[in-house]
Amino acid sequence: MSQTAERRVATRTASSERLFVQVTSSQEQHLVGTTFSCHALDVSSTGLRISSEAPIPAGSKIDLWVESPRRPGKYFLTSNVCWSESASNGDFFMGIELIESPTTDIDQWRLDH
Repeated sequence: MSQTAERRVATRTASSERLFVQVTSSQEQHLVGTTFSCHALDVSSTGLRISSEAPIPAGSKIDLWVESPRRPGKYFLTSNVCWSESASNGDFFMGIELIESPTTDIDQWRLDH
């Protein structure tokens, strides 16, 4: 999906937060269980745009551990990859939609973002 098709429901702010992503479900089975180090480019209460050295295809489900200067420790979140595209520098950009889950830090994330 191209970034030009706007579907955001919350305002995003620029970010440089570091995060780790673990693929929990994907059409590309070899990715399941794989962990990547990534960086957030922008964040909102409902999602993120991230940069990674490895692609994760749209439709994949991922767990996120996001470092933040807003609080000690990391946020644990679960999400869907909505879109994924390559960047000119060889990295990959992905649009991430956060999923409601009582076992994550989604409530605190929404308060902070």
